[in-house]
Amino acid sequence: MLPRRRPDLFLYLGAVEEWRQDQSDAAAGDEAGLGSGALPPLLFFKKLVSLKTLFLPSGPISMSFSETAQILSHADRLSIWFANERRCNGKTYAAIITFVLLTWFVATIRGDTLLPYLAEYAQRILRSLQVFGSALVIGACSLALVKGRRGSPVGIAMASLGRLAMSTLIWRYLFACAVLALFLACFLYNKTMIPIIAPFQWDETFSRWDSILLGGHQPWQVIQPIVGTPWMTVLFDIMYSAWVPIVFLFWAGLLVSPRVPEPIRVRYWRATVMSWILIGLVMATLFSSAGPCYFADVVPGAPSPYKDLVEYLDEVAATYPLSSSLAKDMLWQIYAGQVDLPGGISAMPSMHNAQATLFAAVAYLIDRRFGHIMLAYAVLIFLGSIHLGWHYALDGIVGVGAALVIWWICGLPGPRRHPDQPHLADHFATDAGRESGTASNLMPKA
Repeated sequence: MLPRRRPDLFLYLGAVEEWRQDQSDAAAGDEAGLGSGALPPLLFFKKLVSLKTLFLPSGPISMSFSETAQILSHADRLSIWFANERRCNGKTYAAIITFVLLTWFVATIRGDTLLPYLAEYAQRILRSLQVFGSALVIGACSLALVKGRRGSPVGIAMASLGRLAMSTLIWRYLFACAVLALFLACFLYNKTMIPIIAPFQWDETFSRWDSILLGGHQPWQVIQPIVGTPWMTVLFDIMYSAWVPIVFLFWAGLLVSPRVPEPIRVRYWRATVMSWILIGLVMATLFSSAGPCYFADVVPGAPSPYKDLVEYLDEVAATYPLSSSLAKDMLWQIYAGQVDLPGGISAMPSMHNAQATLFAAVAYLIDRRFGHIMLAYAVLIFLGSIHLGWHYALDGIVGVGAALVIWWICGLPGPRRHPDQPHLADHFATDAGRESGTASNLMPKA
């Protein structure tokens, strides 16, 4: 039952019931061959927005979310959220769709298939879901322990997880992951063509510039006395390997978290798409290089300044298996044509450093403490990219600088929304977080 009766609530109820009746009449008309007259979700959303009596002078909806959750079904909330998502973030989706279509067109001309690349990122979605699901369970259990004085902690945790399972949160997370996986699969296909379009030719130059930058020393030599211990190497390897799941967690997590304002999430999405295309493809093609770990292979005949580093990493990998060492071997076999698997090599600029910079930038807009954590992670990625032999120092410096420029561009003011036009769909989208409080704990409060 609704807690109390108010005129604005009855007006809202009338609009919802009218829309449902239109849907029912349209379905009956379709069966009778009379055509469809249903009101699309977007028009229904606009109709609700037009009911100004629903809003107080300050702007928020005057009824509680629990009341609206009782009115709208799961499918209704998803439909309205998706219509609002297309309206607010249409440019980003248009850019992704265009990029995917162009990639598919090129692959078709070359006689290639994108299926292996899609399968690769489908596996990464599963790994991201494992982390996301674990976070939800931990959040629900933590909430249950806090509220355990009022009832059984197990019962509270199960109720919270049940509400999450019946909400739109999981579906929206999967939608965001699917969009990113499709985009990154096409990115990876294009990345494999970089050495074909522009063979590696900058490694010797970047190595020399690194040495000049540090007065005749290579960056790895400068940090080796500090980080050149097996446990530090393993730590860098773990942090570097965690980068891929974190990419998905940030992309999808910002979409589902009720504590992240929509403009911040849209800015991050746009900056991410621009970074992967401009930094990861355009700049990577212009400055095609393989990285320090492949220096001896791409600059034959020249003495490698990274010989001692490679030998050290091999010694550590012999005792503590390093995923980075396995990845290096696999990527070179793919590049040499010995293995037919998705994978590409590119050092300048560093997308690991560029994306870690975006992590920190958006984290500071959400919460200062969260920003500090992600800044520390970005520093670890920068040092790890050098210590593990993936990148020259210049790769990280250029990647960070380019990412900051793109982040600034995406933050420039655009067309302003009318102050009387609220984001009603956001109230439907955050059902899980508002009902149980679990999803909102995924991000620190702003």
